[in-house]
Amino acid sequence: MSRIAIIGAGAWGTGLAIVLGRNRTRHVPHNVRLWANEPEVTESIARNRINERFLPGFILPESIAATSALNTALDAAEIVVSVMPSQHCRALFERMAPVLRPETLFLCCA
Repeated sequence: MSRIAIIGAGAWGTGLAIVLGRNRTRHVPHNVRLWANEPEVTESIARNRINERFLPGFILPESIAATSALNTALDAAEIVVSVMPSQHCRALFERMAPVLRPETLFLCCA
């Protein structure tokens, strides 16, 4: 099982979270944390397992936890997938830098 943080819960970030949340390593699903800037997105996912704002109609697996707390999303993450709009990268990367570990794999999808 990998601990994966996806930073950005738009349609693309949510879609990637669904794919990663369905994948399994040795029959154990990945632990996926999906960070959303919008609290209503995390509430929708917590309540209905659906990102009603950006990707309605697609149910998120139970292995995905949504959060609006960046530190919570990044805590002990082995892999960070950045799926935020490029205009937000600099500010969010600066916020993320203090909590990232040197061995963390980082994938930028902006």
